[in-house]
Amino acid sequence: MLAIFEFSLLAMNLIFWQGIISIHQKSFLEALAWEPRVKSVTLVVEQTITDYRKNMGWDVPEIKHVQLIIAPDKQHITEIFATNKNAIHILGGLCVSPMMTNAINAGIAAKAKMGIMTEPYDRAGIKGMLRDIKYRYLKIRYSKHIDFLLTIGKEGVNAFTRLGFNTEKVFPWAYFVTIPLPERVPDIAGKIRILYAGRVTEQKGIYRFVKELAATGNKDYVLDIYGDGPDVDKIRALMNGNSGEEQIHLYPFQKYDDMLLKYCAYDWVVLPSTQKDGWGVIINEGLLNGLKGICSNICGVSWAIKDGKNGVTFDWHTEHSCGNAIKQMLANESFWPAEKTALWAGAALTGEAGAAYCLQILDNVYDSGSRPTAPWLTEQ
Repeated sequence: MLAIFEFSLLAMNLIFWQGIISIHQKSFLEALAWEPRVKSVTLVVEQTITDYRKNMGWDVPEIKHVQLIIAPDKQHITEIFATNKNAIHILGGLCVSPMMTNAINAGIAAKAKMGIMTEPYDRAGIKGMLRDIKYRYLKIRYSKHIDFLLTIGKEGVNAFTRLGFNTEKVFPWAYFVTIPLPERVPDIAGKIRILYAGRVTEQKGIYRFVKELAATGNKDYVLDIYGDGPDVDKIRALMNGNSGEEQIHLYPFQKYDDMLLKYCAYDWVVLPSTQKDGWGVIINEGLLNGLKGICSNICGVSWAIKDGKNGVTFDWHTEHSCGNAIKQMLANESFWPAEKTALWAGAALTGEAGAAYCLQILDNVYDSGSRPTAPWLTEQ
């Protein structure tokens, strides 16, 4: 039975506070807006897009059926809470920007229902130690006002439970995308076709991955790299030294929508990050197209890889782990067929899956609903 509140879980008003109008949030927010129990969805952002994302081929997406508020000042933020007393507010991070700090303080003053959607913070090095101190202080100051946390990736869950947040309030979260799925292009050359798209930097690990790939001596693959960054020249030099021009190709960043149409011509998608990587939507997009994923366990999305089924994960800190994963990839045996991978991903990682999971979480937090299992952790 529905508990008695000032608001109704049958006619929810949901307000999301985020940095930009993100392609990676579009599908989830649109799916929520279509849910029968959702009366309205509002997105409040600091700005429409960053130069960083523009340089990666992003445009500002249209998010249908979602109300949009851009760059509110402190007074406007206070007014949003005052005029939406029955709404549930979900903030994109805990005091990660002036707008988010103003929002949580205004929410406390208005006694609003609030949750946090957040990636793990980077704990590496001296800066990481300082962040840890900062977040421990924020936990003490704000935890009693936060009804739930949607923590992205396994490390997101670990980071915020480690701080002492009530584990009953902490829920695994992901990025959820619904994308066009063109018909797969069959392989006629007998080679394993591998895709990487993103920044070509040390943090993303693609140069280290290419070195490991070249070290196998196997030539029965093609790796296409779409992106740019300081490690491009290092990869190019490695290609020249190993006669890898036929196997490895370098392309600039593509427009996001154009990039989505390329997945169907590949067998594997790679994300070999060496440093903090909250999730990794490129793996979602590959799995939805029936590709298998190979990624480091640093990536939040590694949680969605079922080793030996829809891909393989590896640990940069374990000797030979990446090389062994690459050999498993190149052998390409005993994995799920593309159709099963795409079917599983469609039930686990789409905007619709995220919307349904979000409502299950809200039922658990504000009513007597059972604690839900994240859709990517459910066997299909």
